[in-house]
Amino acid sequence: MPPYRYSLNSINRITNIVNNTVVGEAENDDLAQRVQEMMQDSVTLETQVRQHRQVDTFLLFATKRGLGPEDVSPPTEQLVCEFAVSFAGKVAGATARTYVSAVKKWVIRRGLPWKGGPCLDQVLKGVNRHTPDTSIQEERSPVKVEHLRILLQDRDGDEGFRCCRNAAAVILFFGQMRAIEALPHSSDINSYPRSLPRVQDLAESNANGTRILQLPKTKTQQVRGEKVVITSNGTEVDPVRALRKHLVTNGLGPEDPLFAFRNKDGGLEVLSRSAFLKSCNKTWKTHGVPRITGHCFRIGGTTHFLLAGVSPDVVKALGRWKSDAFLRYWRNLDQLATIHVGDQAEHIVRIR
Repeated sequence: MPPYRYSLNSINRITNIVNNTVVGEAENDDLAQRVQEMMQDSVTLETQVRQHRQVDTFLLFATKRGLGPEDVSPPTEQLVCEFAVSFAGKVAGATARTYVSAVKKWVIRRGLPWKGGPCLDQVLKGVNRHTPDTSIQEERSPVKVEHLRILLQDRDGDEGFRCCRNAAAVILFFGQMRAIEALPHSSDINSYPRSLPRVQDLAESNANGTRILQLPKTKTQQVRGEKVVITSNGTEVDPVRALRKHLVTNGLGPEDPLFAFRNKDGGLEVLSRSAFLKSCNKTWKTHGVPRITGHCFRIGGTTHFLLAGVSPDVVKALGRWKSDAFLRYWRNLDQLATIHVGDQAEHIVRIR
C-alpha cells in the first residue's frame, strides 16, 4: 500500500472553508467530517470496499512512477490517462472505466477539482477497443421454470433446508429479485442485516392470492426500500404455495429472517447466498444445467414474463427496473420478437 494512502487527511481541510466568525472551529471540524461521512455513505459498504481497492491500485501506480502526495492532490489528466492506458489489452474497457471512476470519486471527496476531460474520454474509448477476447464474458444463462421444477422435485437433504431453498428460488425468480436483496453473506442469525427482509415484511394474501413483500432496502432504494409483487400461478412452481410451505415447515415467527430454516437440532439458521447457490448448482449439475449465479434468477424471471407475452412496461414495473439496463438482460430475443412484433407484422408492413 502506498505510504501516503492515509496521510492525505490534511486535504480534507479544503472542504472546511467556512466562516469561523459564524461557525466555531470545533463545529467546523465536525461538519467537515460529516461531509466526508455522507459522501461515503452515498454508496453501499461493498462498493466502498471495492472503490478503496481501486484507489489503492492507482496510488500504487503513482508510487511506482516516483510520485508523491502533492502529485496526486489532485492528479493531472495526463496521469489519469496513463493509469487508464495501463489497462489496455489486459482487461475489459468497462473495468478500466470503473477504476478511473473510483479515482474521480476519491478526488472529489477531498474537495479537490477533477481534471479529467475530453482527452481522458478518448483514452477510455481507445482502451475499450483493446479489450482482450478473454475479458469478454458470455451472457449469463437465465434460470428457467424447468430448473425450478428440478429443485422442487429434489428430495436430498433436510426438509427444512429444502423448503427454504425452494421458496427462495421461486421468489427470486418470479419476483425478479437480486439474490443480494434477500439472502445475506453469512448464515449467522445474530449478524442478519437490517436491510434484508423478515417474515413481518410479508403482507397477507389478497383476494387473488397475491402477496406483497416489502424490502427494507434495495440497490436503488436505500431509504424506503421497494415492494415485490408475488403472484400465485397455480402451478407446481407456485411461489405463494412454496413460501407458505417454507414458513410452516420451519415454524418462522414475524421477526425471523424470511429465508431461515431449522437445522437438525431445531436451531434457526439463515440461508446464506453461498449455501443457496451451492445447493441449487449441485442439484442442477446432475441434470446438465450450466452453473448459475445469483443474478440469473432476476434475468430468468424477466425473460419468463416477456416470453409469456406480458407487456414489457409491466415487466419493467414489476421488476423495479429503473433504467434501460433492463434491456441488456433480455434473453431469447428471437422468441420475444415473434411474440411482441410478429403478431403485428402485417399491420407494421402496411404502415406507409
